[in-house]
Amino acid sequence: MENNEQIPTPKKNEPQKIEVVLELSKEEDCKQFYAIGAIGVNNIYDFRISFYNDEPELAQGSGIRKIHRKIGTEIILSPIAAMELSRWLDQNVKDYERKFGPIFKNQKPEEGDQPKSKILEGYA
Repeated sequence: MENNEQIPTPKKNEPQKIEVVLELSKEEDCKQFYAIGAIGVNNIYDFRISFYNDEPELAQGSGIRKIHRKIGTEIILSPIAAMELSRWLDQNVKDYERKFGPIFKNQKPEEGDQPKSKILEGYA
């Protein structure tokens, strides 16, 4: 039996469509880290985000409470990857709030209040 169908050939300057199968796997040494916050910087080449956890130290009667901030991991992203992460986070925060309600911070600084040290969420 002969097949008389002709396979369409791409026109000049028309990109050829290909199917891509994406396989996802974790490296053996991949570790999870629960972070309570992130800090970062960027330059023309990349974005650097450090994820941290805080360890409060007991006050020794001085009224000053020390908190040791430990960076658990740092991620370095290309500008395009940073933009993709931003879009992903924005969409997933919206999805989260649609399912569970708005995300609120614990406290807001009072207008004109300039504390000598930063008040951290959950430690006031």
